[in-house]
Amino acid sequence: MSVGRPEKPLAPDAGPATAFALELRRLRAAAGSPSYRELARRALFSASVLSDAAAGHRLPTLQVALAFAEACGGDRAVWERRWRAAAGRAGDGPGPAVKPAQQAPEPRLRAAAVRAVLPVPAQLPMEPRPLAGRARELGEARALTAAGAGPVPPLVIHGPTGVGKSALALRLAHELAADLPDGQLYVSLGAAADGRKDAPGIAGGMLRSLGIAPELIPDDPAQRIGLYRSVLYERRLLVVFDGTLQERQVRDLLVAAPHSRIVVTARSRLLGLDGVRRLALPVLGRDGSMDLLAGIVGTERLAAAPRAGLLLAEACGDLPLALTLAGRRLAARPEAFLAEAVAELLAADGLSGRLRVGDESLTERYEDAYRRLTPPARLLLHRFAATGAAPCVDGVIRTPSTALAHAPESPREPVEPVEDVLEAVVDSGLLERTDVPGQYGLPPLVRQFALARAAATADGPEPAWHRPHGDRPAPGAARPFPAMTQETPA
Repeated sequence: MSVGRPEKPLAPDAGPATAFALELRRLRAAAGSPSYRELARRALFSASVLSDAAAGHRLPTLQVALAFAEACGGDRAVWERRWRAAAGRAGDGPGPAVKPAQQAPEPRLRAAAVRAVLPVPAQLPMEPRPLAGRARELGEARALTAAGAGPVPPLVIHGPTGVGKSALALRLAHELAADLPDGQLYVSLGAAADGRKDAPGIAGGMLRSLGIAPELIPDDPAQRIGLYRSVLYERRLLVVFDGTLQERQVRDLLVAAPHSRIVVTARSRLLGLDGVRRLALPVLGRDGSMDLLAGIVGTERLAAAPRAGLLLAEACGDLPLALTLAGRRLAARPEAFLAEAVAELLAADGLSGRLRVGDESLTERYEDAYRRLTPPARLLLHRFAATGAAPCVDGVIRTPSTALAHAPESPREPVEPVEDVLEAVVDSGLLERTDVPGQYGLPPLVRQFALARAAATADGPEPAWHRPHGDRPAPGAARPFPAMTQETPA
């Protein structure tokens, strides 16, 4: 093992930062005085960052201190206590580096010293809306990510478009972050549908965010992902992949680690991923919808017109995003009576198209999901919305298990089972599965969107839909589909 060059001596009574640096130097000496270049390969921080941590100019960040200590064979828990004591927090978490009265004079910090105190990545965005009516689901998410006897698998939170997956994931993430001091990483994958962000590129970005020097990040994609996995296994990190569209975006980036936690959100269940835990997120209950509205328009205003709130919740299908956008429109008119404002909002045709506030739009969310459907899936959605494509009673779609998506135009054309098409629409977030096998619920706002899309889009000749049991017309006039309706077959 090569020996590093001698370092400048430090005064033992110069302050907590210097005293901590002296302890790091003694640990390094006890390990045989390896060079900082050798330590860099073990700690996954650059040699300059590690040498600055022992320079005594300023207390290093917790993640740098722990990486330095572990690279020299130190006990992680012991050195975390020492760092917290030096930081003046004594176990309460990272805070100001050193109390000013105890800190040695630092009239001018060198650039290298500034690099040694790069902030721990804290990339979680703020929670987008009040989290209402999710006590049960949040409790389940906590249980699924709780530490156990071994590594904790990643958690996939999935559900329909606009159901609040990101809101729940961020609330959970902010709670988990308290016990994961090495950093929080957040990756939005919604814009990566066409592969513009691949797994090696995402891994490289996260490694750089963690302070790993570019020269230590391998150019080979497989080695880069391997280094990323090693970091997650050794450190206590939180990683959130939000808006995942396909399994291939995250498959190579998922790790079951003893200390780190990974949370994934997606409309789809991402059934192609093995070894993960899944949490299905349904629409809100009616009480949760009212709590959400009260948090936006005001408790007193809603209490003065509770029926208006109930009508709005029913029209929105208890969908959190729809309720949030409608609530913001109502909150922007505090002078109007709530009952009148809700009546005006519901009187217009196409409520889904009116749910737009600033650059947030429910229709754009639906459009994004709709564009990813295959032509048979779009036709199926159109016919369900029109209540003429499948047996349907009071918003519940019933389809025979032996039905086929369409009859082939030639003997060589493959026949697509209707169940596969249905599952594709469900995974798009536009159709909901009920608790009754073989039944599906179409949310009222999705129905409005699908009817408008069918009227405005020419999809060509509609293929024949073969059903061995025959098509039964929907009894009676169709009404808006209540979300997650559960009824017994007629």
